[in-house]
Amino acid sequence: MSGAIGVVEAAWRVDLDTQPWLEGILGASRADLDDGFGMWAALYDASSGAQVTFTEIAGLGMTVQQLEAMRTLIPTIPWDAVERTFINSSIGTLSELLGRQFLEALPMGQYVARKHGIHDALGINAQDVTGVGCVLGVPLSKRQRAARELRPRWKRLAAHVAAAFRLRKQLTRFDDAVIEPGGLVAHAEGDARELAVRTALRAAAVAIDRSRTSAARGDDQNLEQWKVMVDGRWSLVDHFDRDGRRYYVARRNTPSLGADGLTLRERQVASFAALGHANKLIAYELGLSTSTVATHLSSAARKLGGSSRVELIAKLRSGK
Repeated sequence: MSGAIGVVEAAWRVDLDTQPWLEGILGASRADLDDGFGMWAALYDASSGAQVTFTEIAGLGMTVQQLEAMRTLIPTIPWDAVERTFINSSIGTLSELLGRQFLEALPMGQYVARKHGIHDALGINAQDVTGVGCVLGVPLSKRQRAARELRPRWKRLAAHVAAAFRLRKQLTRFDDAVIEPGGLVAHAEGDARELAVRTALRAAAVAIDRSRTSAARGDDQNLEQWKVMVDGRWSLVDHFDRDGRRYYVARRNTPSLGADGLTLRERQVASFAALGHANKLIAYELGLSTSTVATHLSSAARKLGGSSRVELIAKLRSGK
């Protein structure tokens, strides 16, 4: 499937090895983003707060020389530039985030522009609250800002990619619930057996099915229906039986967060806020209401001695 839903489906193919997983996301994204130079995707780790390490990179529609140029260029970006891109931004072009002269100041940037005609790049940062993530890079023929209509769509898509990457990194995966087509919860374990949880899982499965099949609605409307998580605890992943019948399995996918006097839910919403995510996006990421997110943010700010969202974020980013 193409479009936004195709990107989400590719992201949640957590059963794939890393290279085909990245290539699947690129393939589903290409029609929406490619400027004629192809695209690349890379996994990174910025959890140290002092440097970013790239672990794997994949390309689609790029020549070997172009992809190698990207491999060489990325490590030359200084840390202050990394903070403004990989740490504090979800989507943007290098020229808008770092200034129009940024690439020209890098010797490798000059080479890429001269040799390949690439003068800018769009970056989409799927960062998890743990500091690891996946970035999509789109080489551009001219300096420009990210299109307005791309921003809300790709912030949601990046949230799916980040959560799927977090689930992929889990060493063990347990299916807390199995949901049949139509939303019937056929099996549940632990707290997934609670009536409220089973109701939420059923509603999420029905919404996902609707987003996949309702072509009459716009792509962005369908994307809005497919929330990243259920109750901030579970992600729904496709599972096929031997006859090819599709089920959803609910896998616990709560990010590992430090203890600082906050409840788990308060820490969740505060950590996403520290990434610069608005309340509406945090609600989408966790499968909560916007009002619930606002309530937990206010509670977290009070407990940590902050009087505003800005102060709360500053405290979280400083580690104090």
